[in-house]
Formats: sequence, C-alpha cells, structure tokens
Amino acid sequence: MNAMKKLNLLLICMIMSVFSYANDTLVLTNQMTYVGRVKKVKDCTVRFEAFGTTFDIPASDIYSVRFEDVNNKIYTNYIKQLNDNPNSCLMGHVDAENFHGKKFAHFSLGFLFGPFAMIGTAFTNPTPQKGRETMLMSSNKNLFNDPQYLLCYKRRAKTLMVAYDLIGWSSWLLILGIYIDATSAN
Repeated sequence: MNAMKKLNLLLICMIMSVFSYANDTLVLTNQMTYVGRVKKVKDCTVRFEAFGTTFDIPASDIYSVRFEDVNNKIYTNYIKQLNDNPNSCLMGHVDAENFHGKKFAHFSLGFLFGPFAMIGTAFTNPTPQKGRETMLMSSNKNLFNDPQYLLCYKRRAKTLMVAYDLIGWSSWLLILGIYIDATSAN
C-alpha cells in the first residue's frame, strides 16, 4: 500500500510539472510538429527547447509558432517588433527589386547554361548583406535583421534572378531558332 501511495504521488507530480511548463508549439515547413518552449527569437532564428535539448531553427524552416502564454516576454517583444515595422515585407520586396543582383550576369548565365542556371539560382540565398548595391543604396538598413523583411527580400530577389536566367535562356533559344530557319531555307 505504501508503494501505491508513492506511485500516485509521483504521477501527480509528473502531471503537474507537465502542465506548469509552457507548451509552445512549433510546426516546421515539412509539417513536423514539436512541443516545448521558445527561448529566443532573433536574427531570423528561433531558439526552441524540446526534449531537454535546445535547437536554433532558421525562420525559413518554420511554418508556424503557437505560444501557450500570450503574456510571455519573448512573444510580446516579437509582436512589438512586428508592430514597429508593419511595412517591413514591402520594404524588403522593394529593396530586392531596386538594388539586388547582377541582372546582366544572370542573363548571361541563362544564355550560356539555360535551365542549369535557373536551378543553381533557385538554391542561392540572397540577402541584403550580399548585395553591394543594397548595402550602399538602401534606406532600410535598420530592417536588415528583421525576419519578415529578409523573407520578402529573399523571395523577390530569387524571383528576379530566375527571371533573368529565363530571359537569357529564351534569347538563346530564339537565336537558335532563327539560325535553324536560316540554314534550312538555304
């Protein structure tokens, strides 16, 4: 009987410790879900503790984060940061469009290597720090560490670079078609 009381007490303590622990839920882009605690949100990474281990997860790999406690200091600071920069996504989009990339270089890559240039460009990781013109010309340097700004910057820069690769490849195909027509007419 004494052992049964100890087992019940142990179960009650375990259940209380589980419920007292903030259960934040992290869903990755591959749909894997983890329950644990968000420790920090900074520089496009989320420090997440689960199973007694701490992980630094890039924001690009995260589909969603649900905080158990909306009064959590980490959560309120993150929301405040988003509210301070409501147009950060738009600014990232505009900066990428105006300043990022060597457009002629991507046109040339597309012309020379066709679909391989597009595949290579799709695996790049454009950031404002890598774009010399963005570093010099952008008036949004204060947003260079903002996760929303970086996500929108990256998407737009990649889209533009792949588009220039595609234009280069299309030009090569057009020239090839004209050459084939000219040689078959003779």
